[in-house]
Amino acid sequence: MYEYAPWSRKVLNRILAISSGTLPILDVQLGGACNLNCIYCDTPKYHSPCLLDIDSLERIINNGNIEWVYTCGLGEPTAPENIETFKQILSICKQKGAKVSVFSNIVNLDDELLSYIAEGTLNVLFKLDSFDKKKMAYLYGRDRSEIILRNYQRLLEAIKLSDGTTNLGASIVPTKVNYDDVYQIIDFCMEHGIFPLLGQLENAGKCSTVFDEMELKQEELLSLRSYINQKYGVEYQIPVCPATISAMHITNKNDVIVDEKTGLSCAWFWLKDPKMITLGNIKDMSAGEITKRIIDYRKSKFEEVVAIERTLKANPFGGCGGNAKALLNQYISIAKY
Repeated sequence: MYEYAPWSRKVLNRILAISSGTLPILDVQLGGACNLNCIYCDTPKYHSPCLLDIDSLERIINNGNIEWVYTCGLGEPTAPENIETFKQILSICKQKGAKVSVFSNIVNLDDELLSYIAEGTLNVLFKLDSFDKKKMAYLYGRDRSEIILRNYQRLLEAIKLSDGTTNLGASIVPTKVNYDDVYQIIDFCMEHGIFPLLGQLENAGKCSTVFDEMELKQEELLSLRSYINQKYGVEYQIPVCPATISAMHITNKNDVIVDEKTGLSCAWFWLKDPKMITLGNIKDMSAGEITKRIIDYRKSKFEEVVAIERTLKANPFGGCGGNAKALLNQYISIAKY
C-alpha cells in the first residue's frame, strides 16, 4: 500500500525530529465557502470570508523554515471565494521549495492546479465516498457527480509514485448510505496507487443532526479494516497527520489557534466539534513568537494529556489527524517538556 506522501512515516519522522524547537508546517484555513453542501459537513460556515493576510503568511513561510503547508479547512480551498488565495499560497510555496497538501472535493480542478500537482508542489487528499451518482448527489448535497467522476480520471493522469508514497489520497467516510460502496473504493485506490484514508464519521457541525442514522456499527467498521488486512496483507491504520503535532494553525481571520484540551494544532481527531483557543494573530507575530506561545501552552497541558491518553481506547479507524490514542501516544513520546 502506498502512503499518502504528506502523511507518510518518512515525513512524520522527519518533521517530529525537528519539532522540539520549531514548527515546520502551516495548517491554513481559507474561507468557509464551498461548492458542495455535504449532508455530514463538519464545518458548515459557508459565509465565513477568506481574510487571510498573504503578506504575513509569506513572511512566516520565508522566515519560519516552513516545509509544508496544509489546507484542509474551513471550507473548500478551490471554491470561487477561496481559489485565488489558494493559488497565491501555491505560488509562494513553489518559490520557497515548500510543498502543499490540500483536502478538496475536486469539483473545481483546473489546468493551473493540475500543473502544480504534476510538478510536485501540490498533493491532493480528495473526497471519495461513492461512484454511484445518486448516492453522491445525496451525500454531497448537490449533483456534481459528472464533474467529480471526470476529475477522478484527470487526477490519475497526474499521479506520482515514489519510494512507497503517492501524491494522491482518497478521503473516505463510511456511513450506512455508502457502506457497500467502500469495498469497491478500496480496490480502486489500491489498483491505482492512491492511499485510501478511511475516517470515521464526526459528530460535528451539520452531521450532528444525522449522526445517529448514518453512523456504522463498530463491527461494520472493523469488517472494512479486516478486508484491507486480508486482501492486501496490510495491517491498516489511519496515519498520524504531522500537522496535528507540528503545525502552526492559522484561521481564515489570521488567528493562531490550538486545541484547548491538549494544545495540539488540530482537534478533529476527537471526532466532534473542536474547542480551540486563540494565542495571537500572525499580523503581529514572528514565526518564533508563534512557536513559543504554542509550545508554552502545550507544556501547561502536558500532564493532563498523559492522563487522558492512559484512559483512551483505540477506535476502529479514527478521524482526521489520526486515531486519538495513537496520536497522543506519538505526541507524548517526542515531547521534551
